[in-house]
Amino acid sequence: MLIGISWLFFSGKLQLINTQEVSKSFSQFINLEAADEYVIARLETNEEFITEKYNYVMGFPVGDTNVKLALVAHYKYYIKLAELTHNAKNGIVFIHVPKLYLSTPIAFEFSTVRESWSEFLFGPDGKELLDQLKKEVSGKLITKGQSQISVVYDKAAKALADNLNSYFNANGYGRYYKNIVVIFASEHSQSQRQFNYNSDFCGKESCSLKLDLGKGRIFTIQ
Repeated sequence: MLIGISWLFFSGKLQLINTQEVSKSFSQFINLEAADEYVIARLETNEEFITEKYNYVMGFPVGDTNVKLALVAHYKYYIKLAELTHNAKNGIVFIHVPKLYLSTPIAFEFSTVRESWSEFLFGPDGKELLDQLKKEVSGKLITKGQSQISVVYDKAAKALADNLNSYFNANGYGRYYKNIVVIFASEHSQSQRQFNYNSDFCGKESCSLKLDLGKGRIFTIQ
């Protein structure tokens, strides 16, 4: 009888052990404070960080170690609404933005993290180098995010203009302007990005005649 039960157990036909998984999570507030961070652009990139280190004996290399850490990073860029200024002239609303900020710390998908190392001869310990690289990743991501800010300005300006246009229209101000111009003072090569929202703008009064000539051309008589 005992032999028969043992055979059934090891052959997989009799299962006497149930496996139960219990997941728990705990949160502890460290800090909670108000913030003026209006996100107007997001950038997602594949990032790869590599460190290579050599060991030397009497000035001669005796081995090296290469470690690599890859992940998908999510950069967010924001403005502070309290810093915005604006003025209107000839049907154009000018929005002046002092600075475009990078939100920190940088978020990344843990499921995308890939790490590896290789040691050659008497190279340094790979695990120690990898642990050191992990400690440096947060700072490296911030540096990357700041270096890529120049490619974000176009999208950021369009997003801000679109959102402000929606706000103006929702509050009954849409007919008082034709274009919105966004200017970032922090941009290295400062430029004015203009976006059209009201092609038949005739000033404060409604147009008496409007003709669509095609190709975005509108003929109006005030």
